[in-house]
Amino acid sequence: MPLRISFDLEDADLRHFETLARETQDAARARSAAQIVAAARQVLERAERAQLAQFMRERFAGLRLMLEMLADDGWQLGEGDRQRVINALACFAEAPRGDVPALQLLEHAIMIELVSRDLQHDVAAYADFCRFRERHRAQRRPGTSEQAHAQTLENKRLALQARMHERRLRDLDRAGGAVRRLFALFRL
Repeated sequence: MPLRISFDLEDADLRHFETLARETQDAARARSAAQIVAAARQVLERAERAQLAQFMRERFAGLRLMLEMLADDGWQLGEGDRQRVINALACFAEAPRGDVPALQLLEHAIMIELVSRDLQHDVAAYADFCRFRERHRAQRRPGTSEQAHAQTLENKRLALQARMHERRLRDLDRAGGAVRRLFALFRL
């Protein structure tokens, strides 16, 4: 029988994560994009080796998707969009404070949730693209040219990325206060 446990992050909690994000981003400025991605991948690998509760596994699946988004040649993120994801991943470039591994993973899971909210349209567009690509491969008729297949994927990618940009701008226009600070903090 599942049990639902929820908690609220109060302003002080959010300030803690803002400070943590700022510190990790400041430290990440001395690192290359490849080093930031490698550090985030190490966090993910550590989480995958641990026995985590389902809600934490779901958060780390979001981190996996962000990493896949960067590595996927078919998704072809533009430089600005790519930098947004790298800025978000910079939050995982430094180990969290403390020496209790389970608490470090929990802190990472919370940070993944916060970052995922800022990247929600990016992640949703990429997930839609992956589903479309798989369906298109499965339904592709024999004899369809590779060029036609590539053009179909390109058209879908462009449409999904345009949707991603429109939704991001819409949400930013509607946002106020703390939400705007988070976008500014992550340079998203």
